[in-house]
Amino acid sequence: MYRPLFAVIDLAHLSHNIRYLKSRLRPDASLMVAVKADAYGHGVRAVVSRLAREGVRDVAVASLEEALEIRAFQRDVNILVLGAVTPDACAKAAEAEVEIALTDLSPIDEIPRMPKRLRVHLPLDTGMNRLGVKRTDEAVALARTIAAREDLELVGAGTHLAAADADDPAHASGQMERLKVFARALEEAGVRPARIHAGNSAALLRNPDWHLDMVRVGIAAYGYSPDPAVLPAPSLRPVMSLYAGVLRVARAQPGETVGYGATFAVQRPTSIATVAGGYADGYPRHLSNQGDVLVGGDLRPVIGRVCMDQLMVDVTGLDVATGDFAALFGYEPPALWREGWWNRLYPEERAARVQETYRMASNREERRVLSLDRLAALAQTIPYEILCRVHRRVPRVVCDG
Repeated sequence: MYRPLFAVIDLAHLSHNIRYLKSRLRPDASLMVAVKADAYGHGVRAVVSRLAREGVRDVAVASLEEALEIRAFQRDVNILVLGAVTPDACAKAAEAEVEIALTDLSPIDEIPRMPKRLRVHLPLDTGMNRLGVKRTDEAVALARTIAAREDLELVGAGTHLAAADADDPAHASGQMERLKVFARALEEAGVRPARIHAGNSAALLRNPDWHLDMVRVGIAAYGYSPDPAVLPAPSLRPVMSLYAGVLRVARAQPGETVGYGATFAVQRPTSIATVAGGYADGYPRHLSNQGDVLVGGDLRPVIGRVCMDQLMVDVTGLDVATGDFAALFGYEPPALWREGWWNRLYPEERAARVQETYRMASNREERRVLSLDRLAALAQTIPYEILCRVHRRVPRVVCDG
């Protein structure tokens, strides 16, 4: 590593979150974890490998490409593609033992006969108005068509809860009632699959009655409640922390300005730290003049506009020097990451030293956390988006604290 900017992926926290979520899961329900978008930006290989170690046997992705990437290194998990798979790709999915959700883009009569059986799920639209069939007679007819083909196997049917994390659970409750009608119709027709699923992270945390046969969790696995105000989950631990080095510390006087557009006017003698991270790395430009970073043991404001590759922070009164590190989100940097520590290491040894010192800090230090919930609210977005936007040019350093 050369540039002093990287994300730490803490697999111990991922394990902790999975164990916690399993403890909240109804005993007769199983856990599926969404690992689409490179495991929400965390790195799909490391995440899926750890999930398998934790006994998670089902993962979900958005595309067949994502599924095939996982299948290339992991044979011990079931993979469900939640997004559209075209008829000409179904044979490839079957060959790789990947399950798919049937969508309007893959009508049964256009799926060619395949030498290997394809396991499919039936999407049911109970109120999201995104994908799936909307009427019970359509669902039964489709299930019967699947059952009539030897090369297809209906293994699941599910819906997606649009507002399970809302203040009022009425919308989600209504969807669950409509799902029961679908399930009853499939059962009466003799074509009910083994797994009926609807629950997401919010459903798991909110209501065991919504767990059904399987819960598909996403953001909670990575350390965040879908809405901490409605569903507080303080036991969850952030898996990703984003760290950036201090490139310069300089003094500015009243009358000077900071950053593009001169949007921040200095009102008092101010120490300004320039930090190696910007919107091209995934830090939201919307946090210009309103974000915070953890640096020098304190939470300090971003001043001026976030640049493509840097941002500036008011560190007045702090003992902060060039070569120190700041947390753009996640856990406070270890105390050792100071005073030119990065520059004293050879590039090829930095990742190993980050792992070693991060583990030491995890075991010995009480560290503050800059939660993405706070930053996402300021940026008028959600933690999901910020995690997924951390750019591939930011190295992921996988640690097992």
